[in-house]
Amino acid sequence: MAHICLVLTAKTIDEDLEIIRDNYDSIDMVELRTDLLDQDQYSQVARFPSLTDLPVILTCRKDSDGGSWKGHERDRTGHLLDWLDGEFSYVDLEMDLENSEIEKKTRSSGIQIIRSFHDFHGVPENLFEIMNSLRGTDVIAKGAVYPRSSEELHRLIDASIKLKKSGKVPFILLGMGDFGFPTRILAEKLGSYLTFCSDSAAPSGAPGHCSASDLSEIYHFRQISDKTTVNSIIGNPVKQSRSPHIHNKGYREKNIDAVYVPFLTDSLPWFMKIADLLTINGSSVTVPFKSEIIPLIDSADKAVKKIGACNTIFRDEKGRWAGTNTDTYGLIKPLLDFLEISDLSGWKVSVIGAGGAARAAVFALQEKGAEVAVFNRTLSRGVELAEELKCRAFALDQSSEKELREYSSVIVQTTNAGMAPLEDINPLKFYPFDGSEVVYDIIYKPEKTLLMKKAREAGCRTLGGYRMLEEQAYLQFRLFTGVEY
Repeated sequence: MAHICLVLTAKTIDEDLEIIRDNYDSIDMVELRTDLLDQDQYSQVARFPSLTDLPVILTCRKDSDGGSWKGHERDRTGHLLDWLDGEFSYVDLEMDLENSEIEKKTRSSGIQIIRSFHDFHGVPENLFEIMNSLRGTDVIAKGAVYPRSSEELHRLIDASIKLKKSGKVPFILLGMGDFGFPTRILAEKLGSYLTFCSDSAAPSGAPGHCSASDLSEIYHFRQISDKTTVNSIIGNPVKQSRSPHIHNKGYREKNIDAVYVPFLTDSLPWFMKIADLLTINGSSVTVPFKSEIIPLIDSADKAVKKIGACNTIFRDEKGRWAGTNTDTYGLIKPLLDFLEISDLSGWKVSVIGAGGAARAAVFALQEKGAEVAVFNRTLSRGVELAEELKCRAFALDQSSEKELREYSSVIVQTTNAGMAPLEDINPLKFYPFDGSEVVYDIIYKPEKTLLMKKAREAGCRTLGGYRMLEEQAYLQFRLFTGVEY
């Protein structure tokens, strides 16, 4: 089983010990980053392993390898020789460090050597060959690379799988940064001996580290095995998504052997290749890929064809990719529950925006019998949507106040106005609420947008977007697992 290694990044030994205590239940070992310690702490390094019952990796990282050691190499190797008197379990030595004294002392002390390679510029095309050259029966090869694209992430995952299949000698291979994040969660499936993390209140040990508690409590890292099903969310950006919390919580509660992982994506074709490498079973699809994904799947349902947007792909019984749009169900169910009705026949509803979410909203509202009008800043885009979905369209400005009033029984806000970094924007600042409107803003963070606050001040009933997020995720959950959330 892959281990969770907490990187200790404090300036003093006492602070590092406090970090261990704060994370103890979620970790298996620690890495002492001596290059981050104040120099007056060096005399305590050798005794550090005796202060904890966890295995400790001794590391003094050069600045050229992403560390903070800027002194003379002779001084660094001298310190390492002194510190190896301590009962460390591992020592991390860079691939270009050749020092017979250190290697002799390490082996005579029974300390396992980790021979490491770092690339902060990308993923080398010969990554497998580099890693394979570092491996040995008494050496753990370690690679930390920084994928800058989905293509480079594919190269990293491919190399990991090849290393895993090529032998039983342990290795560590992880991706830094946001593109590399999935490899930290899927270390066990990729064959990596461990994954690194940092304390949430301390400086990060490397780009892309999450906390030990996130690994354990959100992703259930220790339950992941070769048999664990992988589901995902793809988008750009995707780091802020709350979907992993919802899906992974459901897997634990329902005793389903699966994990749901975010993949920052810049190329759908390369993600689809990654999905084949990892045998990904299903994926949520968020901006900006809801339309771009459609040509890459094998089948699409009525909602996708009508809206032109797909937010969910999953494997059918033959293993082919099928697509649907759970945003429609996710949007309409909370609204009907809020209004305590079963349909919207006779209701005149406005939709703010003309993007993918607006298209899903118009479709869902019409399916329940509502008469819909679209209001958009760029009128031509609103007209285009209205012509496709057989509704009306108006400009989103003062000139359309009368029409907005006509379609104000429910106002559904689908743009990003109100969410970071646009929290101070109210897309309806020109419109005077009279208190009769129901305002439904599908943004879920912040919980109450500026639009919702202004509507409430006027006496309107308001509904935020978190229930929509939950409901569409519950339907995805059923599609991915066959189990009700």
